[in-house]
Amino acid sequence: MSAKTIIKGTAIFALSGILCRVMGFIFRIYLSRIMPASQIGLYQMVMPICVLGQAVAVGGLSTAVTKYTAAYFAQKKKDKGYVNFLATLLYCTAVSAVIAVIIGRNANLISKIFLSSNLCGSLLVITAYSLPFACMHTVISSYFVGLELHGLSAAAQVIEQIIRITCVFTFVGIAEQNGSSPDATTALYGILAGEIASSVFCFIAVIFLKDKYKTEETALSKTPLFYMSEGIVQLAVNYRLALPITANHVCLHLMQSFEAVLLPMMLVTCGQTNEEALTTYGVLTGMTMPLVLFPATFTNAMSQALLPDISKSWQTQNLSRLSKSMSLALTLACNLGIMCIPGFFFYGAGFGGIIFDNAKVIEQVRLMCLICPVVFLSTPLSSALNAIGKTGTVFISSMLAQLIRLALVVFIIPRAGLNGYCYGLIISHLFVCIYMMLVLKKLTGCSYSFKTLAAAPVIRSIICFFATIPIYTALHRAGNLPEIACLIIGGGSYILASVVSYIFMHDVK
Repeated sequence: MSAKTIIKGTAIFALSGILCRVMGFIFRIYLSRIMPASQIGLYQMVMPICVLGQAVAVGGLSTAVTKYTAAYFAQKKKDKGYVNFLATLLYCTAVSAVIAVIIGRNANLISKIFLSSNLCGSLLVITAYSLPFACMHTVISSYFVGLELHGLSAAAQVIEQIIRITCVFTFVGIAEQNGSSPDATTALYGILAGEIASSVFCFIAVIFLKDKYKTEETALSKTPLFYMSEGIVQLAVNYRLALPITANHVCLHLMQSFEAVLLPMMLVTCGQTNEEALTTYGVLTGMTMPLVLFPATFTNAMSQALLPDISKSWQTQNLSRLSKSMSLALTLACNLGIMCIPGFFFYGAGFGGIIFDNAKVIEQVRLMCLICPVVFLSTPLSSALNAIGKTGTVFISSMLAQLIRLALVVFIIPRAGLNGYCYGLIISHLFVCIYMMLVLKKLTGCSYSFKTLAAAPVIRSIICFFATIPIYTALHRAGNLPEIACLIIGGGSYILASVVSYIFMHDVK
């Protein structure tokens, strides 16, 4: 895979991610206007259970499918790549169906014991229905990425988002006609509809691609018994790579489920009522964090496109190409993360407060924007380690980081409130980044420059901010435009200046 292919894949995933995020923001703004923040908090509380079920059913198998599909096709072994994917798809679908039944039949018990709330039982049933479709969508999309068919994977994401939002709008209209108020169940039904639509699209695409990515000789000479035995072998091969990733995902999402329960409880210890704590949690997870992590669309897209390239470079021991790819990815991630701090602090916070019509968003965005550099940097690092087979390293670092985060939630939030939560995020992600960078340097010889990763981005961001802040100041003082227009124009000028400076920066060249 050439640098052109990486950039192309990143651009496709980034564009689809931006489109999905924009639609998601419109969706979240709509939800914030039609239902109270406490309902959004309930919605956010049940999602970790669904994600945990998906982690158990799929986990690292999606990464394994991408890695081995790319590796087998590079070795001209198309039959193995196809059988590897098909065996994984059947296995994950069966496991996810079993998990969905378990969650559905024990929803009230799970709600009471694990979520400390009796209000989430019916919500868990709906999330259980969506689990098998979400798992099928994930595995097939991973196969497309391994084939470097980034457009199909991106299209599945866009279709899922469009159907989800459309169905929610429809359900809300029906509820209002019947005289009832929309609640968290409305949003979850939209998720179910979106996952069904995206999985159907993926299945249709696989059917059309089947003959193209299986050699004619293999299709004619191999028996069904061979494919069954080979599927078992390939599933075992996948699990050798996927088991640490799966364990990482399961433990991580299990701890995140604990965090979803602990965070409102710890906020109560700060003097908030149960309703206030649930509202604060809903604003944080349903409004603030999606806004702050919006730019992560680019780093996530880059990591998806980077994984096959790193896998091939490691397979052929082309460490020079691997080092160049990692240097480019880390440089862009650091520049983006550092650029986001002044952007969100001065522009994004006010913009979020206006569009969500919630003053708490302003304060929370100004606090949480500090996590952007370390969060964005950790994504390509973990993707690279997974691609070279060091999944155990990712597992260990993630578990230690999550334990640090949980400890700070328990011991710092009662004293420092949400400030403690922000400190926990920064410390945990910083630990992960430093540890993974050291491991990558030892294994591949990758070098890191403080000037490239930190000093230069900070200087550029400061220059771009002070060069463009007069635009916002002049518009604000003139009083001819509403505040949101001033924020959009001022923030847009800052983003444009930053992008231009990064296009011509020596680090990327």
